[in-house]
Amino acid sequence: MSEKRRDSKGRVLRNGESQRSDGKYMFRYTDGTGERHTVYSWKLVSTDKLKEGQRDSQALRDMEKRILKDLDDSIKTRDAEHTTVDDLFDQFMDIRKDLRESSRCCYNDIYRKHIKPVIGHRPIGRVKPTEIQKLYQIMVSESGVNPTTAQKAHSIIYQLFENAVMDNIIRVNPASNAFRNFRKTAELNPACREPLTVEQQELFIDYIYASEKYNRMANLFTVLLGTGMRIGEALGLRWCDCDFEEGIIHVTHALLYKQGEDGNYRYRISAPKTEAGFREIPMFDEVKAALQRERGKRKSKKKKFVVDGYSDFVFLNNNGQVYTQSFVYDTIQGITTSYNKEEYAKALEEKREPCYLPKISAHILRHTFCTRMCEQNINIKVLQDVMGHRNIRTTMETYAKAFRDKKVEAVMALNGTFKIS
Repeated sequence: MSEKRRDSKGRVLRNGESQRSDGKYMFRYTDGTGERHTVYSWKLVSTDKLKEGQRDSQALRDMEKRILKDLDDSIKTRDAEHTTVDDLFDQFMDIRKDLRESSRCCYNDIYRKHIKPVIGHRPIGRVKPTEIQKLYQIMVSESGVNPTTAQKAHSIIYQLFENAVMDNIIRVNPASNAFRNFRKTAELNPACREPLTVEQQELFIDYIYASEKYNRMANLFTVLLGTGMRIGEALGLRWCDCDFEEGIIHVTHALLYKQGEDGNYRYRISAPKTEAGFREIPMFDEVKAALQRERGKRKSKKKKFVVDGYSDFVFLNNNGQVYTQSFVYDTIQGITTSYNKEEYAKALEEKREPCYLPKISAHILRHTFCTRMCEQNINIKVLQDVMGHRNIRTTMETYAKAFRDKKVEAVMALNGTFKIS
């Protein structure tokens, strides 16, 4: 009977284990492809103490346990050590040919700015859930990004590692609970998008129509406030989408002006992401009148503006091109700034408290339309269809906020009408 091999401390070594003359332990194994590999450690078990100058690492038998389990489950441990997060992202983007250009640009931008600098170079087998959670914390607390951007980063990271799980490169997805745990430890206060009050809405639109500087875009703002369309949908509106006889606007696409994968900015047409985005919006009389006023304007005699085969757009600037979303945003900021300056001067002269306009965006105008509809008790399923909400919960949230004040008014109106004490 052959004598069992032992280490320098007299401990019996298992199959595949050995100890070098310098005291370092080795474990040799054959992977699923027949290739031989070796792992090393100064410690046989985790309780072994290191000598001075020896580098700490996982104990050899802890490595063995993981390696043998991975071999039994056909997990490609070596691939996890040689595949980086950058590699996963490149593979993911190559596979996802179905992604729209806008989504590809968004993924590339978030990955390049926030994910790559932190874990891009790391082997995927060494990325820990806590490291991913820390990445989200850095994004929100240090980089100052919106929590929704951190959530988009989580979606990207989760998909990358899930692909590695499906390919048996790693056993579990380290991003599985990272964002959930991050939410527990972080105070996520997304920007509150409050709709305009009825008074603020009147002040806003009246000021635009009375302004020499901004009234050229008044028709666009009437359409935004009177239809609840997303800004890209309104800018992409064509005359053939407006049925004046039936009083219907057909929403089938949006017009975007964004950076492409080549780094250049350009206009492009984007179809709605969900079936709910394809919809018909009835025209208010004021919306119809605004569109007809826009049609009556003298149009530019410059070259016809065409984007991806689409032309005959409703809202064109002096150069015969559609306004960009950033231009509309800047215009809204200019309107509120100018109004608030004038209101300050008037209030000072009239010795009263000023009635300022809050910060406004195109999305807030959409939210304002939805709120006005809720206040008029419109059928919730009808409103969901008009807004193009995929999930009725989104519509319900607006309903709940809109009726918050009305609930108090309704209850207080009953004060004293029946005996309770």
